[in-house]
Amino acid sequence: MIKLFKGQWLLFFFLFFFSFEIYASFTNGIYLSTMMGCSKSGTSPLTIQYEDRAHETISANYKNRCFSGSHWWAFRLENWTDQTGWGLELIHHKIYLVNTTENLESFSVSDGYNLLFLNFAKQLGDINLRVGFGGVLAHVDATVLGRTRYIRKGFQGHYLTGPAFQINVEKLLWQSTTHFVSFDTKFTAAYAEVPISANNNELAIVPDHAIHLSISLGSKPEAYSNKKGLYENLLYFAPLIYPITTGYIMGTGFLPGGY
Repeated sequence: MIKLFKGQWLLFFFLFFFSFEIYASFTNGIYLSTMMGCSKSGTSPLTIQYEDRAHETISANYKNRCFSGSHWWAFRLENWTDQTGWGLELIHHKIYLVNTTENLESFSVSDGYNLLFLNFAKQLGDINLRVGFGGVLAHVDATVLGRTRYIRKGFQGHYLTGPAFQINVEKLLWQSTTHFVSFDTKFTAAYAEVPISANNNELAIVPDHAIHLSISLGSKPEAYSNKKGLYENLLYFAPLIYPITTGYIMGTGFLPGGY
């Protein structure tokens, strides 16, 4: 089971935001949005395949550390027509193993357990519903007993591996003719196989399911027009500054990947 957050503030959080009545007037065109928020992974099996010792499988508990190291963020680009849409979404999700073992001294997929989706969307009143299908772009950091830490920095350390699925519900909180702010919730389920050493036979099999809560800043197609000047058109890309600025303020890195 997924335990979200302690205390009763979460109930107040939902009641507050879902009390707004704003019609999500998504017209035809390209929409750009980015999100800042947090994820919570549920308990799932983790299997480690070693070359020089017995394999092990544990019921893994993870911390997500949404606001440390490299913060949680998401990016979405969609084309909408007649209240239906499709597009791409990238979620920078992270998992850090809490219940390490004698052999596995540390383990995380923290730069990260990135989820890349092709989404299909439908507007229903003031709610946007999405389903997404895609894969995992994973970057592992592991330390096995008796060995040096295994990590490959940069993009070369990322592995495109395993399928991913999401269900997404978005509700508008505020909108103008050119931009909007929304509350975004997701449930994701994914499967990944990642190396734990330079030996290709040594792998971690890492399924994950998680809930994600975030606030989104988005641009409507009306924000960009050939009739506008350069400065006005640049405002279409304002959502890209959102996770970068937030990361700088929080001290988690100027770039959303924490580099």
